[in-house]
Amino acid sequence: MSYDLIIVGAGPGGATAAKTAAEKGAKVLLLEAAEEGRYKCCAGGIPVSNKEFSKIPHGVGDREITGGFVVTPSSGPMEFEATGEGNKGYCMFRTDFDKYLVDLARDAGAQVKYGFRAKDIEISRNGNALVKGPEQYRGKCVILSTGLGGGQIQHRLGLEVPPMINGIQAEVALPEAAIDEHFGNRVWEFFDRSLSAHGIAWAFPKREAVSIGILGKGVKIEHLKAFLKYPIIKDKIEGRELMTFGGRKIWAAPIPDKLIEKPYRDRVMVIGDACGTADPILYEGIYQARLSGKIAADVFSQALEEGDFSELYLSKYQELLIKHLYEENLRYTYKFHHLLYHSGLVESIIDSTFSLTQDDPEMMQSMIALFTGSQTRKQIWETMMSRKFKLVKKLGFRKSLRLLPTLLRATRI
Repeated sequence: MSYDLIIVGAGPGGATAAKTAAEKGAKVLLLEAAEEGRYKCCAGGIPVSNKEFSKIPHGVGDREITGGFVVTPSSGPMEFEATGEGNKGYCMFRTDFDKYLVDLARDAGAQVKYGFRAKDIEISRNGNALVKGPEQYRGKCVILSTGLGGGQIQHRLGLEVPPMINGIQAEVALPEAAIDEHFGNRVWEFFDRSLSAHGIAWAFPKREAVSIGILGKGVKIEHLKAFLKYPIIKDKIEGRELMTFGGRKIWAAPIPDKLIEKPYRDRVMVIGDACGTADPILYEGIYQARLSGKIAADVFSQALEEGDFSELYLSKYQELLIKHLYEENLRYTYKFHHLLYHSGLVESIIDSTFSLTQDDPEMMQSMIALFTGSQTRKQIWETMMSRKFKLVKKLGFRKSLRLLPTLLRATRI
């Protein structure tokens, strides 16, 4: 069968692209390798900014998040209150959230097929894209939303695959009363190089469960097991069972660490994690995947009208991605990433920054926005840099000297 647009991968980015294109009248096929209802290894934090694309579902295992705790080895939980509509968020199982988004795409007119694992994509001489798997489908254009599982297909198409780190997670079953007592409506973020030198650990409460995980370069199951014994975590979950999904209690997934330079070619665009759109501070990627999916679908719709799916025409996707995602956010995210994870001082920077916020409401709002996304990364960076001498004073002379080369490199990104 033939379609205007074939989207490979039905995660948030792919489902958002399918909905956007179908609403504009295109004949859309959305393919997903997993069966419906699969478990997705993800902390499940949904920033309120996702309302930009659709309503956020409720009653599907969600918990409203109204603040958080930041934990470092030298500072016990440092609490922040995320007041205001723009700072709110939700935690829910990706199983539920992804199904909701796929249902929205189906309601808009997209056809959905689960259990289809794409093995290859051929760009034929007659000007079509042929997606090969258990069956074959032809399309005028393909959007790849395969996460980091479609790397071989991207390589065969001559497209870059983003560098990646590892994420490992378990779901701990807890009654609602126990979650309210021990975690509250708070996300818990841990910055501790003894756990992960190039990443973070977390505890995200949902309904009747808490996602507990860790990510970073070289992270393995042993790192998660060590985190489950971390004093703060151990005290909160002692005696509780890990939930089982698909016969497994511990799940792992690769997470992109950087945006690829050229996410398009003739008749193909790459979005979401496959494109490397995740934010490499907290490695949140749902909003970014959906934004890239919407941009790609908009460019596809224009290409369909013009009958032009050439590499030159689809380069508009990258231009818009740079404008709407990179320039105001990812560029400055990479600055923060370099400062935090390449200085060897992540814990001290977090401690000193949080200390500054106690007498500086503007700085406090920016630090909260680092976790909630209520400000652009550019705004947060500018706020922090305007106080760099205060930060240096808090860090002390020796640590500031260690930080200086990394800070200079970060400013040049």
